[in-house]
Amino acid sequence: MMITTNAKLAETLALVAAMPPAATANTERFTSVVDMGNFHQALVVVQLGDMAAETVTVKAYACNADGSGAIVLAGNSPAVRPASAADNDGKQLLMNVRAEDLLESGLHHLKIGVVTGGATGGPVSAVVMAHPRQGWGTAHNAASVAAVAG
Repeated sequence: MMITTNAKLAETLALVAAMPPAATANTERFTSVVDMGNFHQALVVVQLGDMAAETVTVKAYACNADGSGAIVLAGNSPAVRPASAADNDGKQLLMNVRAEDLLESGLHHLKIGVVTGGATGGPVSAVVMAHPRQGWGTAHNAASVAAVAG
C-alpha cells in the first residue's frame, strides 16, 4: 500500500462510518457498519467531551451487514479509560483495525461501540476513516458526509 504525497488525504481516505455527538452512558452506542471487504484498514477516532467520573470503554466488533451477531475483536480496543472525569474530559481515543483482524470471526463487517460504567456519562462522538482497496476515498464516503473541501 502506498499513499502518494501529491494525493490529498481526503482523496486517499474515506469517512465510512460515524457516531454523531450525543450523550453516552451505560447503554452502548454504535457507529454505522463498515464492510471491511472494501478496505485495507480503518482508523477509529473517538472524541470524549465533558465526561462523568465513570469508566469509558470503546470496543471494535466484527458483525453481520446489519450489525447483528457482533463479536468483540480481541486486541483492537483501547484500554478502558479510568473512572475519573479529569482523565477522560476532552480526550481522544484512536484505534486501528486491519481487515485481516476480522478473519478469525468469519465476519467481514465492522462496527464500533462506546459505553460508560455508569448512568451519567457524557458527550461522545466517533468517526471511522478507512483506506480503500481500490479507487479514491471520496468514492467510499458515507452518505452523511456533506462536503469535502480543499
